[in-house]
Amino acid sequence: MRYMTRLVWCMLAAVQAFWGTAQAQETFPNKPIRMIVSAAAGGITDIMARLIQEPVGRGLGQPMIIENKPGAGGIIAVDYVAKSAPDGYTLVIVNVSNAAIAPWIKKNLPYDPLKDFVGVAAVAEAPTIVAISDKVPARTLKEFIEYAKANPGKINYGSAGTGTGPHLAAEVFAHMTGIKMVHVPYKGAAPAAVDLAAGLVQLGMIAIGSAKGSIAKGQVRVLAVAGSRRLAALPDVPTFDEAGVSGYDITNWFGVLAPRGTPSAVIQSLHDHIDKALEDPLVVKRLADGGSLPIRESIEQFQARIVTDHAKWGDRVRIAGITAQ
Repeated sequence: MRYMTRLVWCMLAAVQAFWGTAQAQETFPNKPIRMIVSAAAGGITDIMARLIQEPVGRGLGQPMIIENKPGAGGIIAVDYVAKSAPDGYTLVIVNVSNAAIAPWIKKNLPYDPLKDFVGVAAVAEAPTIVAISDKVPARTLKEFIEYAKANPGKINYGSAGTGTGPHLAAEVFAHMTGIKMVHVPYKGAAPAAVDLAAGLVQLGMIAIGSAKGSIAKGQVRVLAVAGSRRLAALPDVPTFDEAGVSGYDITNWFGVLAPRGTPSAVIQSLHDHIDKALEDPLVVKRLADGGSLPIRESIEQFQARIVTDHAKWGDRVRIAGITAQ
């Protein structure tokens, strides 16, 4: 009798847990959603989050709250979300650095981007540009390379942090061209762009959105764009191939992840609303103005992108001779 009573209570508990989970999925979302940003306010990753914030919140019927947790090249924010409840209410917007590069250059990384997360939706891609301070006496990419070779170790370049896309992009560039530069890591793209405009660092491998103002003011000079074609926002700037450096094609992308274990119905709902936001004319225009393009991918395509780029960046890290630290 005691056994039967215990069995009945266990069955009731299981039914209640199942019903609670199912009910939670049916009513998702019933409270605000937190979007954790892996970079400082004002940086390109932050800009991407704020672009989709209003239309996604409007579509879901609940506000999306942006929380910036910069530091350690985005590791702090990503690890925070990896350890959050898998219920769809805590998400993280990442760039290629957090999702594909960090495992290759960070020892004891506290999260595994392939095992601890599920891809929700891609947002946009932003080709890398090489930008220099107006204090550097070079007008073209060729002139800069010649200047850097004549001044080995005297060129400082800023990045969004050790192990980020801009860091690796600069190291690959240096390896391909045979120049030597000194890395200055920052807590995000925004402070790195500020110091580039001030001339405190001489070079940055950045997205246009991080330095649009300083480019317009002439404080920063863009020498080349990584990618197969020129950008509409910078029509006079050549591609790397056109500028004489063949094969340099590094594009940063941004996307939203959720902790693994988040119900598939919740993931699908979030994906659909983010994807819908990328149809918003204002979002599309703001992306284009910043030299970026929306990425319209299924959940499966986005997950495949993460896996493919993880392997691709592993090869690039090895080619550049970078070791995990």
